[in-house]
Amino acid sequence: MEIKALKTFLAVIEEGTISHAALRLNCVQSNVTSRIKMLEDELDVQLFVRSRRGMALTAAGELLVSHAEKVVDSESKARAAMADFSTTVKSLRIGSMESTLAIRLPHFISEFRAAHPAIKLGIVAAPTDDLVQQMLDNKIDIAFIGGEFRHPKLVGHVAFSEEMVLVTDTSIAQPEQTGAAPVVVFKPGCSYRAYSETWMKRSGLSPNETIELGTLDGILGCVASGIGVTLLPRSVVDCSHHRALVNIHTLSDTDRFIDTVALINLDAPPNGAIAAFVDLVCGDQFSTLPHRQGS
Repeated sequence: MEIKALKTFLAVIEEGTISHAALRLNCVQSNVTSRIKMLEDELDVQLFVRSRRGMALTAAGELLVSHAEKVVDSESKARAAMADFSTTVKSLRIGSMESTLAIRLPHFISEFRAAHPAIKLGIVAAPTDDLVQQMLDNKIDIAFIGGEFRHPKLVGHVAFSEEMVLVTDTSIAQPEQTGAAPVVVFKPGCSYRAYSETWMKRSGLSPNETIELGTLDGILGCVASGIGVTLLPRSVVDCSHHRALVNIHTLSDTDRFIDTVALINLDAPPNGAIAAFVDLVCGDQFSTLPHRQGS
């Protein structure tokens, strides 16, 4: 199904006649007629009822309208995004939770750099709350945060889904054995810390002590040494060099899956690099939802 045929279809609807649509599209009437006929043949339906008074949509034609508008609109946005590469500053500032930056983003960043070598990349790691504030302050162009964030200026696109797990040293076989062990977490503002604290309370395993660290390696090193326990995404633990030194405990909590959301600012200056990177990362999951939930 060609974009040109869909544009012709919409032009006929808006102009009412083949002749007027031809004038608008700057082509001869026979081109308009043939495009409509090709579209009807391809879809195996009749889209218009032709009469002396003009062109009237059939039921099938009415059904096609919204789909055609979405396709044409998407094409227009894609062209605009590509045009932005030549009209805006060639830079992209990416903010991310440390876990996402360490595990999920490297190959996307590498692929993006290969496709757009002229785009200068800036990358910063920070907790979710800090990333949101940097977005609002226009210090970064994209923020990969844990869960939804609802704000009139920000829109989120679901990129990944992370499964939270309890991580202990190898001497602990069951979650109940953690008792009142210290919980090792990131500093406040991290959505994974927020989930950890909530889960520990709900499970009756509130720790006697909270140990705050700034790196994943530090947290998992402490857990492997038996200093405390933690809750982190399964993907992070599986990829860690500490994996053989810790046990992963699957949670029964229905809220254990936390989406990683690519957040963008609707008020930011046009930058085609933003749309290109979000599209690269989110792929078929690309969905628009004014978004926050859980670093």
